Amino acid sequence: MENEEDPVKKQQIVDARARNISHNVRCLECGSQSSEESQAGIVVLLRKLIRDEIKSGKNNKDIYKKLEDEHGETILYAPKFDRQTAA
Repeated sequence: MENEEDPVKKQQIVDARARNISHNVRCLECGSQSSEESQAGIVVLLRKLIRDEIKSGKNNKDIYKKLEDEHGETILYAPKFDRQTAA
């Protein structure tokens, strides 16, 4: 019985982590919604990418770094604090 629940629990963990990350990432299309709230086609793909990264074993910090490297730090609702973001 425990083996049957294991995949379900793993998927629930992946889903929870993906939702958490998506709430902290801006919609690539409009920028005013989180990627969790948006239904833009590109964001649906972004959420899939986040889930795929989680399933491949990446931690949240690595996923945020990848998103920032690919799309710029403005994709994150809380970009790192430096001279450019201080204002």
